[in-house]
Amino acid sequence: MSKLNLLSGSYTGPNGEGLKLLSFDTASGDIELTRSFPGTPDVSWIAFAPSSRTVYVTNEMAEQAGAFSLATDNSTATPLGYQSTGAKYPCYLRISPKGTKLAVANYGDDSTPVFSIDAATGALKADPTVLRSAHAHDKGHAHWTQWSPEADRLYVVDLGHDEVRSVRYEAGNFVGGPETAFATPKGAGPRHLAFHPNGKFAYLFTEYAETVTALAREAGGKLTELDTLSALPADFKGESTGAHIQINATGTVLYVSNRGHNSITAFAIATDGKISLKQNISCGGNWPRFFLLLEKHLIVANQESEDLVVFDVAADGTLSATGKVFKLQKPVALLQI
Repeated sequence: MSKLNLLSGSYTGPNGEGLKLLSFDTASGDIELTRSFPGTPDVSWIAFAPSSRTVYVTNEMAEQAGAFSLATDNSTATPLGYQSTGAKYPCYLRISPKGTKLAVANYGDDSTPVFSIDAATGALKADPTVLRSAHAHDKGHAHWTQWSPEADRLYVVDLGHDEVRSVRYEAGNFVGGPETAFATPKGAGPRHLAFHPNGKFAYLFTEYAETVTALAREAGGKLTELDTLSALPADFKGESTGAHIQINATGTVLYVSNRGHNSITAFAIATDGKISLKQNISCGGNWPRFFLLLEKHLIVANQESEDLVVFDVAADGTLSATGKVFKLQKPVALLQI
């Protein structure tokens, strides 16, 4: 099957249609807009539950997370309701492995509200469990959250407090409170983390320092540094901030996007978890906030140039530009469904 269905998220303003369905032709590299879904403003992150066909989105500017029931033919997205996230700028969300919870990262402070999901409808229930740091709450900026590969912990990356936190998760409940799993140098601004497919390692990308840190996963949720490399060329003297990180399915290459330098950097991953620079290539646009890594393609969402740029991915993980560009309003998220 050469055509894939993708959901995209965009900043739109309060009355916009930020959630869209796209068609990506893997043979030609062409992207087409299939439809836009009403009532979906400022979608900065997307998650999808295939079993219930429920789409979860952040409405970042309205401090909300919402759920939509996607028709089997993808023709409609029926609203199931929004819930307040309790703080400004919810920017990331993840579904728990068993599909019973939805965790949201609030960039406006250090909070991570965890909503229960209605088993019958897929809707989010009110009154989430709210996880916080042990620091000044208003100084934090939760930017990423995800369950561990074993589903026994929830991790949170806090850009404001320069740390990764984890909390035990057992039988659908949290045990104790969040504890620091790893601390970066002050001001580094950790943004996103990715787990290696083998579960032994994790990789942390910082927004301000623009570094990737390879981490070994330890007992009790701790993370230990293996090495740290810059995502930017040594001779670059301009301003740039890190955005997204993703690892390929074989665990041999990881990619990050650099806003300002406007590039994608690829690192080779060794069997011991350490990384080495593989490639740095122009993103083909301006402000690559996100990218979607597929089997043989990588699609960059350039927020400020308002386009999606398609790259081929070689067998060794090297990227090459295809020349395929699709214009889209302020794209900041992509998800294959």
